[in-house]
Amino acid sequence: MRFPRCFRIASCHQVFAKVFGVAALVVAPWLLGCAGHSERTLPMRTALDAGDAKGAIRMLNHELDVANSKELPENIHGDHAILVLDRGSIQQGIAEFPLSKRDFEAADKAIDMLDLAHNAGDSIGEYIFSGSSGKYRAPPYEKLMINTLNMLNYLETRDLNGARVEARRLSVIQNYYRDSLAQQDNPVLGLGSLLAGFAFEKSGSTDEALRYYDEALAFTGFGTLEDAVQRLARQGTYRSPRITSILSNVEKKAPQDNDTGDVLFVVGYGRVPHKIPQRIPIGLALTMFSGSLSPGNVSAANRLAAQGLVTWINFPSLAPGKGNHEIPWCRIDGSDVPLEEAVNVDREVRTEWKKIEGKIIVSAITRLVARTALGQGINTAAGNSIFGVLASLGTQATLTALDTPDTRSWETLPARVAVARVRLPAGKHSAIIDARGWQRSQEFVVEKNGWVVISLMALR
Repeated sequence: MRFPRCFRIASCHQVFAKVFGVAALVVAPWLLGCAGHSERTLPMRTALDAGDAKGAIRMLNHELDVANSKELPENIHGDHAILVLDRGSIQQGIAEFPLSKRDFEAADKAIDMLDLAHNAGDSIGEYIFSGSSGKYRAPPYEKLMINTLNMLNYLETRDLNGARVEARRLSVIQNYYRDSLAQQDNPVLGLGSLLAGFAFEKSGSTDEALRYYDEALAFTGFGTLEDAVQRLARQGTYRSPRITSILSNVEKKAPQDNDTGDVLFVVGYGRVPHKIPQRIPIGLALTMFSGSLSPGNVSAANRLAAQGLVTWINFPSLAPGKGNHEIPWCRIDGSDVPLEEAVNVDREVRTEWKKIEGKIIVSAITRLVARTALGQGINTAAGNSIFGVLASLGTQATLTALDTPDTRSWETLPARVAVARVRLPAGKHSAIIDARGWQRSQEFVVEKNGWVVISLMALR
């Protein structure tokens, strides 16, 4: 049957319009939906790389839609929680400890911890592909570091009561890490225990301080604790094999009380790797991880790859870290103070990521299969016509674009943390700490049997 020319032209325009509409459906999400959290925080990272901490804070304030650093966003949810956490770290780096403390505590309340001890596969899938408007779910080491670094804020402001409260909050996360995740050897635990022990020691809670110090001594980097442990053990009753070993070391005698006080230095430097969106061909992903998938899912993924349009899977990966191999230095009254590395946070981030990386890829493939099934359903509903095929492919491409991996993470965590503890004569002193060109100079007074905590977070 031959149609009139005008009808043929109209039909061509209709076909073109439908095809163009499907193409627009496919393309638009790639143009509008691909920007994620890591792109939003690029100006902050750029400012930090240049050593412009206040500029980085201005960038975050802009993203949070607040006038200045003294304001919190009206609603701390989704991206806002992690942006406030980033701002708290930078505030700590420029010695704005009350503002840092406020930001840490506000963010901590808004952030859940990823439960990897139960239903790990489901947890990882939700964690990696949760919408950016959803509640941020932090890996356990980030929750450990929130309480650890906030304890440092309390110690800097000489608020021992607040530091003890933060220490007890930290203990809850530490127990989860040790008991539920069976991770006894993570040095992140040691740094928190060092600060908690110091808080309880200076509060007069000797045995509780010794318990925390005992936990810290399980890790390298805390050799300067030995003198303090010897002094405390004469007053307390808590004993452990590590503490007994220190006390039996006849070559080291506990210093006698005199006109001296303690100074604790905590130096963080560099930044841990942030998350970036990544794509790999579905064929490569299947080659690497097909053994972890059901035969049905493998078959469905192969059919999708054969279509030749949507052949990529999206997932997050780790970018390079910053400043991981720098050496910070510290001087008191012109004399060098040796710093011990307490924790390589960068290494712990990568170690944790390796444990779940395979599950991340499998989760991405599984979601791809679900999109395939949805697209096939649309095609069937359309009578397996050309428009049904186009709609099916368009739907799959759209869902692929919208399935953007969640690249949120605590980007302003220091890559490494070093510590030192020294005993100084009572009186006035001056200290200089330098890490990656980020410097803090501090004049302070040490009282007899008193204490001072001085920190630097050089986040570049």
